[in-house]
Amino acid sequence: MQEAVLPGTDSPGGDHRLPSRTGGTGIHYPWSAPPKPGDVIWIDGGIGWVRMPLPWALDHINLYLLPDGTAGAVDRFALVDTGIRSAETRRLWRQLARRLGRAHPGELFTRILLTHHHPDHLGLAGWFVERFALPVHASRICWLYAHSLWHQKGRTVPAEVITFFRRAGFSEDKLEKIRTGGWGRYRQGVARLPLGVRRITPDTPLDLGGTHWWPIETAGHAPGHISFYSPEHRILVSGDQLLPEISSNVSVYPGEPFGNPLDEWLVSLARLKALPEDTLVLPAHNRPFRGMHHRLDRLITKHIERLAAVAALCHKRGCSALAVFPALYRRRVRGMEVMMATGEAIAHLHFLEAEAVVTRQEDADGIVRFQACRAFDPQPVLARLAKVTEQERKAAPWANTR
Repeated sequence: MQEAVLPGTDSPGGDHRLPSRTGGTGIHYPWSAPPKPGDVIWIDGGIGWVRMPLPWALDHINLYLLPDGTAGAVDRFALVDTGIRSAETRRLWRQLARRLGRAHPGELFTRILLTHHHPDHLGLAGWFVERFALPVHASRICWLYAHSLWHQKGRTVPAEVITFFRRAGFSEDKLEKIRTGGWGRYRQGVARLPLGVRRITPDTPLDLGGTHWWPIETAGHAPGHISFYSPEHRILVSGDQLLPEISSNVSVYPGEPFGNPLDEWLVSLARLKALPEDTLVLPAHNRPFRGMHHRLDRLITKHIERLAAVAALCHKRGCSALAVFPALYRRRVRGMEVMMATGEAIAHLHFLEAEAVVTRQEDADGIVRFQACRAFDPQPVLARLAKVTEQERKAAPWANTR
């Protein structure tokens, strides 16, 4: 049975690639323009802000140089994330090193710190290891995910992937496109990964040039995602967890088809709200900003509103993941965005299922449809998140270091 609502339908919500409607005057950008590729802007605490190009609609990533002591009279830095694997990115890193008076990037950096496993964040980690013998630091989950994906290679798309998208409501012709689209493309954007890593343990600080940077596990967008916080400078390197103008993609994937990443992501936002309001946020996309609490509140509110809209749609009739697109996206979803949008739709449905708002039923056609059995009440969710924030204020290991 074919769903009436398919990818490409005009719809009123919002998605992770569009400027958020939940921004507003609560956000302040201390820097009006980003650095040019291959250049650096020096910001608070002697931190360098670098921007590298990406070959997607989201066409850039911010990378940060955290002071990590000196070698002789030369300042050196820990690099947070690397950019995607590409000849252009490698050229720009060499260019930046020369501009800063170094022969090559190995003289500029002491180590690599990874926020998570996505190619734009660790694509060149293996290159930095192979060419310059730099150690890589990452969470255990990040490193295991990266290795798992890098070694997935083959012409045949796993049957579980086809089942996953059939359950979401994909038609047979769209499933055939997935079958013929190939598998294991992760390594196209990621250099060969070294075997070993230095593990980042959440809540155990990293000493970088005499400054403590506390890793905070902020899951949901990616398993094992790490943000880094300096109480001394009141600076948060947020990775993809907290962005000022776009909302992180929070998706269910075939590798964990019954997961609830939206709950993890909202809890992580609540944890970050325990940090001081005047924290300077250094995000992976858009520009560094202040107004963190405002942004956190707006992101939480937006997703609560989306959840309510999805629940209302499922109250009228049983809905597949594709059928709830009108409650989530305000423009046509095209091309590869359909895959991301589907994962995010499933994430919202799984959250509502965990809250006992919807129940699932797999029909004879293999499509899973969700039917609302009661109205979505946001108050218990908001109360739970407020409790997380309060607990974090009291129990965070950096709480007494401010």
